[in-house]
This record gives sequence, structure tokens and C-alpha cells, in this order.
Amino acid sequence: MKNEERMIFLNEVDKVDGLYARDKTMEYKLKLEFEKAAKTGHPKIVSFNEAREANILSNTNYYHLENEGGKQIHTLEAYGWAWLDRAWQSSIPDFKIDGYNSHQWWNEWMGNHKNNMFFHATKIQWLVNIIKTEGLYSVPQALLKAGKWNSHPGQFRVHAIEYTDCNEEFVVWDVNQRLPQPEIDFEEWYGLYSHHNDKHLFAVVDTHKVEMHVGEERRELYDKIVESIDANKGQKPILEGTTDERLEYLFTKGTYEGHGIGIVGDFRFEDLKHIMDFDSSKQIIQKETFTLYNNYHK
Repeated sequence: MKNEERMIFLNEVDKVDGLYARDKTMEYKLKLEFEKAAKTGHPKIVSFNEAREANILSNTNYYHLENEGGKQIHTLEAYGWAWLDRAWQSSIPDFKIDGYNSHQWWNEWMGNHKNNMFFHATKIQWLVNIIKTEGLYSVPQALLKAGKWNSHPGQFRVHAIEYTDCNEEFVVWDVNQRLPQPEIDFEEWYGLYSHHNDKHLFAVVDTHKVEMHVGEERRELYDKIVESIDANKGQKPILEGTTDERLEYLFTKGTYEGHGIGIVGDFRFEDLKHIMDFDSSKQIIQKETFTLYNNYHK
């Protein structure tokens, strides 16, 4: 953590009953820190569509730079590519081992770039499914100085929001006051997060911003990684159809018979983004030019 950053823990766990309790002293400290940061950070509520219109989104990335002509592609396409390439050949030790549910263990596993891309591709899928079934659990945030914004916390929620086209609101710390939206005060800002009484809630204070972090269910996410690996059955997805020549190596061409992942139809390069619609609970994903099957055959 940078020297200028400080953490404020708002929810404390009772050692007897295991329930969370709000620390009022920390709430007062948070208010003071927010008001100090707001003088130079200028927090505002900005919708995703407003951010897109202002051209401040950061949504390019790469997976195989040599295959992409040395150019970055859309982030959703890069993560779709990563999932198709890595889900079938990735492995983790048996989940009953000590440390499987450890954040540190997963961080070590993600030290490999391709593992990292696969992990976060699955995280975007998980978030897409949450948006579609229950809605996001927390308002994402971003810092805007010059050029594009830096979305955090919420750097993967922003990609799930873009894929689902749900136009969620963001808290944007508009340091150089580039955006026309009005600034918000502490009560409006804190009201976006203060209702979270059943999970970890803490703030990270920096010079121009205060980030609010709401605990997410990491075990559920870790299980999704395992389920993605299991769904592929240790084999490349079967392609019963055509695809871009850059993507041909990702597939085994043939007739899909219901084992593992199968794609039937014309899978274009721009369809990589639709891999973000995968969830291990879905048997069929129907798109304009192809159908993805998950261990299912009509």
C-alpha cells in the first residue's frame, strides 16, 4: 500500500456471535477524510453511458499480442479469448487441500499471466450473471485525472456492465473537473454503501479520493473457476462450424455430441465477447450466429 493511503474499517466482527457491528467512531473519521479528499477530488455520480459519451472508458487489452498484429483489442474480446484458451487446460489442486480457499493461494496461482487472464475472464462471467439475476452488490468507483479513468474498486464490474449494457452509476473522483455532473456530499456518497451491515466494509483514503470496499463472496468466485475447468472436460471446445483463422487453434473441429463445450455455427472474432455470457449453470447460450452448448446435446 502506498504511504499516503490509509484504511478505515467500518464493520467489525463480534468475536462471540460472528455478526458485524458498525463502528461510529470510524464513521466520523470517514466523514472528515471524505470532506478533505473532496476538496481536490470532486466526487460525482456518473452513469456508464455518460462515461462512454465523455470518452473516458479504458476498455482495450490484449491476450496474444502476436496474434493480434501487435495491437490491443477490446477488453471483452481479450478475456473471451483467454477463457477459450485456458479453461480446458487449466488445473488447480484438489479443493480439499489446505489453502484452496485462501486469497493468498489464489494470488500466487494468478502470478502466471495466462492464469490471471482466465481467472478474471471467469470473474467477469460471474459478475455478468449477478447483474442479470440479482443486480450488482456495490456501486463501482473510478478516478479521473487525464485521459481515461481508472476504475477501482470495480475494474471488472465495469466490463460486466459494458457487456450487459445496464448503464450502472459510478462514483467518479473528477480531479481536474472535466465532467459536467454536480459534486456530491458525504451523506449522498456514504448512503451508497452504508446499508452493507452483513459483510466487510472499509475505506481506503488517498490524496484525491476515498475508496469504499464492500466484501464480495470470494468462495463463490473460486468455485466458478473450478466449475469452468470441469465444464470443459480437459479438452478444447468442439467447433461445429467456422471461425476467424486467428482463433482456429482454440478449437477441435468436428461434430459436437454433448461432451464438454461445443460451439455450433459461425463464431466470428467479435463474438469473443459473448464468452462473457457463459455460466456453469447454463446449458445453452444462443447468439446471432452461433450457439454454445455446455455438456448438453439436443
